Amino acid sequence: MSMVLVVHGGILVGDVGEVPGQILMVLGVLEDGALLGGIKHTSRYFPRMVLHEIFAGATSSLLISPIMSILDLSIIKSQIHKEKLSKSLVDNFTFYSNHKSKFVKPLSIMNLVYTTTYCTANLTEYVCKVNHVDYRYPTLLATSSVNIITIMYKDNVYSKLLKKSKAEFPLRSTLLFGARDMMTIMTCFIWKKDAMDYLDSYIAHNKSEIITSILMPCLIQIISTPLHILAIDMYEQPNRVMMDRFKLIPSLYKTILLGRMMRAFPAFGLGGFINDMLRPVRKYELH
Repeated sequence: MSMVLVVHGGILVGDVGEVPGQILMVLGVLEDGALLGGIKHTSRYFPRMVLHEIFAGATSSLLISPIMSILDLSIIKSQIHKEKLSKSLVDNFTFYSNHKSKFVKPLSIMNLVYTTTYCTANLTEYVCKVNHVDYRYPTLLATSSVNIITIMYKDNVYSKLLKKSKAEFPLRSTLLFGARDMMTIMTCFIWKKDAMDYLDSYIAHNKSEIITSILMPCLIQIISTPLHILAIDMYEQPNRVMMDRFKLIPSLYKTILLGRMMRAFPAFGLGGFINDMLRPVRKYELH
């Protein structure tokens, strides 16, 4: 028989009471619940924590989706129409400012991408940690699967919005987008936390969190940008030989890299930072 006080967000919200057969584990082992930073979390509060995780992910997505929609449309437009990214940004911002109803579709799709991505990452990590399971690989697998499916759908729709063609989006472009997005997810949800833990040994945690949130999503674009260029070119110019595609990369690399870094910052830098700040798990320092 154990009397267990439950604290949520630093506030005493109730107790589990005396529950026969339920054993309170003191130093990290628990049968029906988990020890969250010294606070007993039981299945009674599991639905509340799940809703909080969903709220964090959905709110982060709502905040970043408008700018992400304009950035992604501009990056794809600049490559398809061979124009400067700055011109594409101005053109898209002006067009959608004057035709707000046409912005509903790209905005809704973008919000779908990041709501599902952040919520999947949050919930997978939370459930794993509550059950004392290493969260890294389950988070990578679950989040990558959701993100790759939704973002490939988004890129497919965006490309067709900008290129008035009925051509199907090729499978090889889809696979390249998948590889590109796997790199991003691995960096932003796994390696970022490892880098943060390393920097915590040298600087304050809040500083390491800001540094990794800003830098990690941007740096991975250096490696993944060529995949993005090839994927769009395969859709735009399906008959171009592969050697010519590789020759195309250097001429577009700087512009597309800049655009992808610009989008990575709000998508996983700013968005990831907001998500981490809103997550309830942060309060409990689950490990």
